[in-house]
Amino acid sequence: MQVRLLRVLQDRFIEPLGAVEPIRVDVRVVAATNKSLSKLVRAGKFREDLFFRLNVITITAPPLRERPEDIGVLITHFAGKFAEELGKSAPVFSDDVLQTLTGYTWPGNVRELENLIQRLIIMTDGKKIESPDLPSVMRFSVMPDFVPFRSLAEEETAYVRRVLASVGGNKSKAAEILRIDRKTLRDKLKPENDKMKVK
Repeated sequence: MQVRLLRVLQDRFIEPLGAVEPIRVDVRVVAATNKSLSKLVRAGKFREDLFFRLNVITITAPPLRERPEDIGVLITHFAGKFAEELGKSAPVFSDDVLQTLTGYTWPGNVRELENLIQRLIIMTDGKKIESPDLPSVMRFSVMPDFVPFRSLAEEETAYVRRVLASVGGNKSKAAEILRIDRKTLRDKLKPENDKMKVK
């Protein structure tokens, strides 16, 4: 197949099945890949001559995690698109949700974001998307900013507070997620456990 494509690009002729004469074509080719073609060339899995024939102008699209400034625009676009398809009003995304989605690593790239927004539009009846509406893998995967001079106990308290916030302040649900009882949860949220040690 690579040989046939190379011949088309070089000679600008195609031979449809059953045709008597080749047909001249005048086309501009835009090719896209999520593989490293240069590595495939070195491995002998992609023809070098075809690679250089295709590689006239290269545009590199970085993954979504490297362009967080685009996430808000994409959320607005997908929310409007799916809300219109379902005959609903596009919901508002809370600041906490936007912060979480901006800090998420998006291993599935833009397609993962699109699927998430579609799911949220379908599953949420309210006018606002809040943190508890997000999948747990997203709520707990975003790492907080590094805070110097914080003890292990303080780090634990901060984590407990994040879990509590993710379930809308429901202490029973937070205790269930953390696998502790409500009394232990209350102890970990005491003010003395949340003091910073400053030197």
